[in-house]
Amino acid sequence: MLIACQTGMLPTGTILEKFKRMKSWGIEGVEACPPFEVIDSPNPELALNWERETRDAMDATGLPVTSFCGGMRWQLLQADPELRKADVKRAQRLLHIAGRLGANGCIMVPRFNGPNGLPDLSPLKTSVELETELLIAQMKALAPVAAEANTRILLEPLNRYEAPWFHRLEQATAICNAINDPSVCCMGDLFHMSLEEMDPPKAILENGKWLRHVHLADSTRKQPGTARTDFAASFAALKKIGFKWAMALECGIAGEIDAAMTECVAFLKRCRG
Repeated sequence: MLIACQTGMLPTGTILEKFKRMKSWGIEGVEACPPFEVIDSPNPELALNWERETRDAMDATGLPVTSFCGGMRWQLLQADPELRKADVKRAQRLLHIAGRLGANGCIMVPRFNGPNGLPDLSPLKTSVELETELLIAQMKALAPVAAEANTRILLEPLNRYEAPWFHRLEQATAICNAINDPSVCCMGDLFHMSLEEMDPPKAILENGKWLRHVHLADSTRKQPGTARTDFAASFAALKKIGFKWAMALECGIAGEIDAAMTECVAFLKRCRG
């Protein structure tokens, strides 16, 4: 279980500088955050340059890219079909870049809070029922792209304050079971789980079938080791289900960044054992 970190946690610096700084903290892998302007640009050279810079940083530091987070506009479930088509194309581009860089998968959030989802057509179907069916259809269509690229889609449940539905690992498991394709899996975020799961380690044990990635943040959404989340218990549950993929830091930082993150990574390694 590699301990990784998002490049987005370092707002300044080149890709190589970010990789080097994270390595100095003891980080073992990198969750890349492709910029929207790169993925959306009509100029393919921008994406190629970003990919080359990322590859060069991997080679220079020995840190693998474990996953992608970002690059989507989160419009796969929008009512406007043109917005949906545009996000499908973004997803296709991201999956191919992720595969070439050896990433385990691209994180995709089905739905954030907002007014532009599908309408409620009760008593025919509720908006959640419609969006669930659309999500399954979209993922089934993207699954062959992920397989061809040799990577995965990683569906992420969010807490109730950020998303209207799709909050818990059991819901992610149900979606993955309905799709039933190894290229579409799910992930758990220990911050969101601290709000939505009665017992996060138990949720991991009961929903390990499709779990392929984890996000790390404490219950305050600051770096692990600063609040009340029991990381050792969740890591033990991950080991029990045979989890062998990356756990990426996605959190705010309390304190001076280099000292705080070096201490955080040491704490996580102790919890991992």
